[in-house]
Amino acid sequence: MAKNYTYVKGAEFPYQYKYEHMAVTTDCVIFTYEDRTLKVLLVRRGLEPYKGQWAFPGGFLKMNETASEGARRELWEETFLKTEAIRELGTFTDVNRDPRERVITIAFYALIRPDEVIGGDDADEAAWFPVDRLPELAFDHSKIFQAAMERLRRDLYFEPVGFDLLDDEFTIPDLQRLYEIILGTTFDRRNFQRKIMASGILEEIPSLCCTNADSIILANHDYSPYRKRPGRVASHFRLNIDKYNAMKEDGDKFEF
Repeated sequence: MAKNYTYVKGAEFPYQYKYEHMAVTTDCVIFTYEDRTLKVLLVRRGLEPYKGQWAFPGGFLKMNETASEGARRELWEETFLKTEAIRELGTFTDVNRDPRERVITIAFYALIRPDEVIGGDDADEAAWFPVDRLPELAFDHSKIFQAAMERLRRDLYFEPVGFDLLDDEFTIPDLQRLYEIILGTTFDRRNFQRKIMASGILEEIPSLCCTNADSIILANHDYSPYRKRPGRVASHFRLNIDKYNAMKEDGDKFEF
């Protein structure tokens, strides 16, 4: 069988194959929740192709880094935003997705709390956009965005993604509003609260009108409205991660 490569002794990559090589990029779809609005991070391109258009932060992968390392590096260089909590979304390989050359991209997504962003490197500007009011996107980034939204909706039933976007303390209406935006629907207020409280994954934070001692007394008596009527004494909640993990181990998921 004929060799399909040439060996060049002393070269950085001595095995030089005859096959065509494709370029690889990474793109980051970063969501946040601000002013009761789900937003996504975009950068205005400073270079051709698509100069002046909006796109997801990203760029070409270096030879000495993994895809996730490259994604985090590009995110920092173009927006001055750092996050370790990125997840691989998928690989996008349409032949003509990039007019420069044959390029495949590995997309990542993350959910973060609101943070300031600034355009850097080859990005003229960086900004948060409401997901229902996006500008025209460069390359195939509209397709990547749709895939990210589908993944977000799917993960919402199995992962605490909504809680990654909210403050550590939140109200039931805050949580309901976020779920409605992500899933593109509306829920009955009482039914939503009943189901989310029945899951047992939220713990109620005592109201400021009660002292710590008051809260302990209320919580230790069966007649306590704090125990029997969630939401009446305290209006704010936090995620009980231990109970959430236990629910996942049992194979349960949210149903609304």
